Amino acid sequence: MDKQHLHFVSFDVPYPPDYGGIIDVFYQLKALHDLGVNITLHCFYYTGNNPPNKKLEQFCSSINYYHRKKHVGKLLASKLPFIVATRNDSNLLKNLLLDKSPILFSGLQTCYFLNHPALKDRRKIVRAHNVEHDYYKGLALGENNLVKKQYYLWEAKKLEKFEQILKDASGILSISKKDINHFKKYTKTWHVPPFYNNQVIAYNAQNVAVPYGFFHGNLSVIENINAVLFILREIAPKTKFPIIIAGKNPAKIIVDKINLLANVSLQANPNAKEMEALMTAAQVHLLFTDQQTGIKLKLMHSLAKGKHIIINSKMDDEGLFKGLCQVIDNPKEIKQTFEKLMVTPFTIKDYEKRKENFTRVFNNQKGAALTVASLFD
Repeated sequence: MDKQHLHFVSFDVPYPPDYGGIIDVFYQLKALHDLGVNITLHCFYYTGNNPPNKKLEQFCSSINYYHRKKHVGKLLASKLPFIVATRNDSNLLKNLLLDKSPILFSGLQTCYFLNHPALKDRRKIVRAHNVEHDYYKGLALGENNLVKKQYYLWEAKKLEKFEQILKDASGILSISKKDINHFKKYTKTWHVPPFYNNQVIAYNAQNVAVPYGFFHGNLSVIENINAVLFILREIAPKTKFPIIIAGKNPAKIIVDKINLLANVSLQANPNAKEMEALMTAAQVHLLFTDQQTGIKLKLMHSLAKGKHIIINSKMDDEGLFKGLCQVIDNPKEIKQTFEKLMVTPFTIKDYEKRKENFTRVFNNQKGAALTVASLFD
């Protein structure tokens, strides 16, 4: 094997890169390949989600796929978190032991074998997308369905206990700046911001006849449902400007609330082309969260495609986005800033400033170089 050969363990098949953490996985994979690293990719997949894909072969010397066994028994009987227990495949360990190359585990959910005695002397780096048990606690807090709430609480408790396995990692690459203090108690930790398709950032002077505010996301996820309800409660009824809510599988409560507001419309399940058109034309993106976990990839999308952006402080990452967005928590101030930006052109000067700040912080080449240094130095 080449000197710089690594095993890259992904929690899902990273193609197409069309949601959350898998965007980070795909562009990290591509950036490492561009640096000349020889990659053996290991992917978990399951029915109804990203299947094995030949397009990944251009970035890898070889790819191994493992079927994720999502049995209910794994949830009820296992002391391990469900997202970990369903990614336990002995063939993965067998393949990791074919050589002594370093291993990059992408996500805590891929770390079942992290402390295995056979891997004791291997260089093992974990890519941490967020503090998983905090994320699941947040899901539980916002969930009204009692069965789902209990599942999230169980999973959070198991994840907090399982996280101790990180003591066996050689290092951690934290996607979020604010999570470094949490992870450094286990081992050496570096901040490596999300990998992203930097090439999509482009100036768009398009103005629509009727400018609109915009929110996008998976509308069946409780975090996004709460964000939409905040917009429908605190902004939409208090402004004359139209607002579009777009995303997958909108919850009934969203549909019902939108039907009561004349200036709000719903775009349910837009395809990729339709979503991009909506994002590009929007005058102001409104992105809020009640969960301060990881980095929200939908914010990256808005920065790449959109004009003005307003976020709350929980969407920020210790000031990382301050030079790129308006960061406001007070509902009255959000509404006032929204109305001001709705009549403020997004100029070429604004774009150039954003691009400069964006590429300075979210630099795939720099992130790949730090990943290589953590694995091979």
